[in-house]
Amino acid sequence: MRVLLVEDNEDDALLIRETLSETTLEIKCAGRLSTALEQLATGRFDAILLDLSLPDAQGLNTIGRVLGQAPGVPIVVLTGLNDEEAAVKAVEQGAQDYLIKGQADGHLLARSLRYAIQRHRSEERLKERNRELLVLKKISETILGFLDLRSVTESILEEAMLSGSFDLGNIRLLDRSGETLEVAANRGYRDPQNALGHRRLSRAMASRQSHFGDRLFNESCIEEHVQESGRFRTLKKEDVESFINVPVRANGDMLGIIQLASRARRQFRPEEVNLLETIGNQMGVALQKAKLYEETRRQAVELEKANKLQADFAAMIAHDLRSPLVNIMGVVDVMIAGMFGDVTEEQKKWLLRLQANSRDLVNLVSDFLDVSKLESGYVDVNREVVSLAGMIEKNIETFRLLAQDKKISLKATVDPALPSIHADLRRLDQVLNNLISNAIKFTGAGGQVEVEAAVTDATTVNVRVRDNGEGIPADEIGQIFEKYRQGGNVKHSSDKGTGLGLVICKMIIEAHGGCIWVESEVGKGSTFFLSLPVNGHNRSCVIPA
Repeated sequence: MRVLLVEDNEDDALLIRETLSETTLEIKCAGRLSTALEQLATGRFDAILLDLSLPDAQGLNTIGRVLGQAPGVPIVVLTGLNDEEAAVKAVEQGAQDYLIKGQADGHLLARSLRYAIQRHRSEERLKERNRELLVLKKISETILGFLDLRSVTESILEEAMLSGSFDLGNIRLLDRSGETLEVAANRGYRDPQNALGHRRLSRAMASRQSHFGDRLFNESCIEEHVQESGRFRTLKKEDVESFINVPVRANGDMLGIIQLASRARRQFRPEEVNLLETIGNQMGVALQKAKLYEETRRQAVELEKANKLQADFAAMIAHDLRSPLVNIMGVVDVMIAGMFGDVTEEQKKWLLRLQANSRDLVNLVSDFLDVSKLESGYVDVNREVVSLAGMIEKNIETFRLLAQDKKISLKATVDPALPSIHADLRRLDQVLNNLISNAIKFTGAGGQVEVEAAVTDATTVNVRVRDNGEGIPADEIGQIFEKYRQGGNVKHSSDKGTGLGLVICKMIIEAHGGCIWVESEVGKGSTFFLSLPVNGHNRSCVIPA
């Protein structure tokens, strides 16, 4: 163990050397601080015995100057000043111990030096570990904070270079074939063209063309004497002396390499290699996440295109079906009116049936088109200020005659404080029309249908369409808002539907940020509930249990 004794008093220096003569310590002396700093710059020492009263340095500041030259060498202060306060300050300045001349024998001095070295090494290991944890923390934050591949690779490369004070680096990833490494990110190159000058390297070529052979794809590879090597032309142009290649892995699969280089010659310690390999593994996780994100985005774009095609196709089919049906209905109307001659009662009966069936088909095509557009997301909700009370009253008037024909009581109960809401007038009217129509359809003579609207709170209004008709079986309520599903009560109705009306209602209400649900009991009737935001902003809606 080599110790540098910084002491200007020759007698004290001789006495200390004699005191330590029975130990295995190798002592080198310096009578001035300037001399000590020169020796520290050119030689390797395990510890420093430092006097604080030197010809060219006085006091505790001496400790800082020595640490500035040799931060990795522990200092034990050996002075004639017996001052507890000075001792505490010396340790605060970075000294490992504070000893008084004449009070320390050879064994005490040797033990103090050994302990100082051990403490210093422990402190350095702790600092190194904390630094490693900080680097890994930052990389973890990068993994959580970025999703796109470019941002991930650039951020991790930056942190990896900072972790070991590297001058330049690059990340090379396997291409889509999984066989060839290509540069994905680079930093620190004096000439950007040099970063692009790294040749593409495939697994098949590695054993023949790479300095490291197949090891490049399996383990960390180090070169500490680049300029003396006959290879690495691109790195030589950048004056690189030493570099390391670290594999990027995830779940045991090799995804690429991180190459980190220094323009000054360096040796790579095992703990440093371990840290870089951990960074490589973390980057593998980040790459998988980024690739999954990019694949999800690509699939989302493809799905959007498919939805657009589906919506366009549905619109085309609906148009091609509806046009001839409307023509048929027009012709039937003219024939019933007798414009083509007299029509017998038997002919009129069949013409009316043809008219009804054509109308059902038109409604089916219209519902199919609505569902297709809503599912594809190509129906915008054009919000405007809507008087919900006025809309309810309009629908009551629309169905009043139909209700009277079936001897059904139809009325509305609207809270006077009901505010106007931001909604799509046409679409919301479509929902109310469907619910009131269904209520009348499944309510027998002498029954009641009531539409109620009230304020729930400052942001929400509720609408209820209640009837005392046939009701819906409990086992069918969960399916009532599914496509082409109709309750068992349809079997008892002469007016068959498409099985799409309630699906459309649900999609429209949810597009407004609201929700729809039903409560029903067979033989007692059904109540359909709508909950809608007043301001039109989408919100989460919880359906009561």
